[in-house]
Amino acid sequence: MSSENKSLVEKHVDLSWNKGKFGLLQQIVAKGFRYQTTFKEGFRDFDGYVEYVEDIRRAVPDLEVTIEEMMAEDDKVITFSTFCGSFNKPLFGMPANGKVIAFSAASVWTIYRGKVIEQTTMVDLAGLQRQLNA
Repeated sequence: MSSENKSLVEKHVDLSWNKGKFGLLQQIVAKGFRYQTTFKEGFRDFDGYVEYVEDIRRAVPDLEVTIEEMMAEDDKVITFSTFCGSFNKPLFGMPANGKVIAFSAASVWTIYRGKVIEQTTMVDLAGLQRQLNA
C-alpha cells in the first residue's frame, strides 16, 4: 500500500505543479479534496487548489517541483520538495524580479481509497523572502 500511495503522490505533483493537467489530476483526487498551505490561510477545495496552482504557474512559468524525499505509512505520505523557476510575474502581492528562485516545502498527504483526499504544505517562506529581496 505504501508504494501505491507514493506513486499516487508523485503523479499528483507531476500533473498539477509540473504539467498543469488538472483534468487528469481530478481523476486521482477524492471528492471533498482539501488543500492547505502556509502561503494563504484556510483550506481550498479542488477548484480552489487549481486556481492557486495556476496563479503560481503563471508567475513562475518554468516552474519545476522535485520531490527530494518521500516517506509513507498507512494512509499518510510525507514529501520534502524543491520548487524552482523564474519569478516573472507578480504573485500574492510580491513583485516579480525575473530571478530564478528555489524554495523548499514539506507536505503531508492523506490517501483515502486510492485517491488523495487532503494535502497540507508548509513552505519555507523565510528562504523565499530572502531570495525575493536580494
